[in-house]
Amino acid sequence: MDIRVIVKILAGLLIILAILLCVPALYSYSTDGPHTKTLLQIAALTFVFGLMLWTVFRDYAQEISHRTGFAVVSFSWITATLFGSLPYWFTGTTPLFVNALFESTSGFSGTGATILVDIEAIDKSILLWRSMTQWLGGMGIIVFFIAILPILRMGGVQLFRAETTGPQKDKITPRVRETAKNLWLLYIGFTTILAILLRFCGMNGFDAVNHAMTTVATGGFSTRNAGIASFNSATIEYLLCLFMLLGSINFSLHYRFLVLRDKSTLDDTELKGYLTIIIATFTLITFYTWGTNFENFSDAFRASLFTTIAMISTTGYTNYNYVEWPIATHYIIILLMVMGGMSMSTSGGNKCIRLIAAFKLLLKELKQVVHPHAYLTVKTNDRSVRTEIASAIWGFLFMYLGLFSVLAFIFTTGGLDLETAASVAFSALSNIGPALGTVGPYDNYNALTDVSKVAYSIGMILGRLEFFTLLVLLTPAYWRK
Repeated sequence: MDIRVIVKILAGLLIILAILLCVPALYSYSTDGPHTKTLLQIAALTFVFGLMLWTVFRDYAQEISHRTGFAVVSFSWITATLFGSLPYWFTGTTPLFVNALFESTSGFSGTGATILVDIEAIDKSILLWRSMTQWLGGMGIIVFFIAILPILRMGGVQLFRAETTGPQKDKITPRVRETAKNLWLLYIGFTTILAILLRFCGMNGFDAVNHAMTTVATGGFSTRNAGIASFNSATIEYLLCLFMLLGSINFSLHYRFLVLRDKSTLDDTELKGYLTIIIATFTLITFYTWGTNFENFSDAFRASLFTTIAMISTTGYTNYNYVEWPIATHYIIILLMVMGGMSMSTSGGNKCIRLIAAFKLLLKELKQVVHPHAYLTVKTNDRSVRTEIASAIWGFLFMYLGLFSVLAFIFTTGGLDLETAASVAFSALSNIGPALGTVGPYDNYNALTDVSKVAYSIGMILGRLEFFTLLVLLTPAYWRK
């Protein structure tokens, strides 16, 4: 691991982060907000610190190795969350630093959990920064910087694979920088289109821009206390369903279908399985809630569709109090939280393709017992699942369950009941935000102990980086020469 390469890249990230911090500062200035000076000071502090590090290491050039790539990605996310917490802390929005760190981590990881009690009382410049952190983290901080920073051309493939989600991490172009640019152009395009449509549907400009960013990022931060329910619009809900779904689908499929006009993407194994699961689950929830929680079928359909897509995409928008729904729907919701969206999407969770592959691997093992001498393979998209991929899938699922057990235990020691603690652990690792029990769709995480907030924050980062990228730094083998 080359420390000089890592510091040089972190310096570049801090400089860009300082420039981005000027956006809420300029908004505050244009609206006569109270935090213009503070935000500019934070931006200046971040810029100067980054510039000092850059000046020391600017002439150092070295190819980024596979091992260094893990450290770059991990430390970049940790650095971003630390400096991203300063606007909350220095402006007094969250007087306690642990709360500021929690909110920043929730933003960058795209989780959407919050400790803010009265969101509408928060200055809009802070809410804008809050939404921006989700938007930046949605597609990926490193993917963003690969697209704009020349210094990340060296070893960009290692960084891209270390940050992008899911076992399938395909480059859509031969050059990783072009891949990053194309992904971000699609991301910006979806966000812009949604913001325009939301404005046309009745949202004011500020709400439209913020909700567009957090929807496509499948993050779920809202500028309203009641979330999407405050708009009371079926049109807005169905529109958000569409773009939450788009955000949770593999962006390489978007590129191949929309840009390359490749219709074969519609036969993708993960896509077909993902859409099938969505249709099946929201149909079940509709019939569970129709006649019990909703008298009209149309209301049950609308609520079930919105909740299903919000949960499986890990956006976590709050619009219906699903805690009051039949207990069977709670089980379905937890399964959706655990699964999450597709590979190379902005969603969290285990990813649909891992569960599809794991199920096929299980069937293969059962057949192998019956036919011990047969040569059996597992295929997705007509490609065999390699042995190392199969091992990584089982390792990832085991890691998920292991970390879930640790987090759930910590949350129970912090005073949460078993149902709440378990769902909160799933919420952190799957980057979804709302949970069950006492932390339902209309509650927040302010009542958690400081230890639980730190544990939840660690869980959010681990979930966003899919465990191995960060945990590999804790292994002795990583530090051996």
